[in-house]
Amino acid sequence: RPTLSQRRTRHASAILQVLDKITAETIRFEARVGRPVRYKGLVFTVRSCETTAPAEARRDSLAYVEVRAQPRVAGREDQPSRQVFRGWMSAQSPGVNAMEHPIYDAWLISCKAPSPSVSRESR
Repeated sequence: RPTLSQRRTRHASAILQVLDKITAETIRFEARVGRPVRYKGLVFTVRSCETTAPAEARRDSLAYVEVRAQPRVAGREDQPSRQVFRGWMSAQSPGVNAMEHPIYDAWLISCKAPSPSVSRESR
């Protein structure tokens, strides 16, 4: 069992930043783990956000993010979506596993607010 210094800290949300390459608009927003967030034609769902353990050589924030393209069409909420990104993003190395999209760039800024841990005894 890992000691406290070997455990990564899980967080309740991630801070993401998106660049619209056509308009040069940049937006930074908070995405709670498990709750989809829409930005224009994209839907971001953060599945996990954690910071490295104190014993790890490099401090970093990491988030597992799924991004779906889902254009809005007036009068139709049931538009099909397609996955455009799924994987781990690193705040310290945003180019390592970047979201490649013709219109948007997206990256992780940080993780926020540790999730309360539930001990086995309280279950």
